[in-house]
Amino acid sequence: MTTVAEPEMVNLTVRFEVIETTTTDVEAKVEVPADIAYDDEALQDWLDQNEGAWIEKLDTDDAHDITRDVTDVYGTDL
Repeated sequence: MTTVAEPEMVNLTVRFEVIETTTTDVEAKVEVPADIAYDDEALQDWLDQNEGAWIEKLDTDDAHDITRDVTDVYGTDL
């Protein structure tokens, strides 16, 4: 029977960046140009460019499908 050795562990302070992506269902009453009101693609572009029109309705407590990726490590301090 072979014994698998556990790797040596150390405690350290590390500084790093994380990109967090969430999916949130938002329902907001917004005023939009009449000519895009029924064009989903144009409406999506307008919402992307006019975040101020709906951002206050964004409730991150309703977020789901949350993913996190460590993107950069700045250094460590043992």
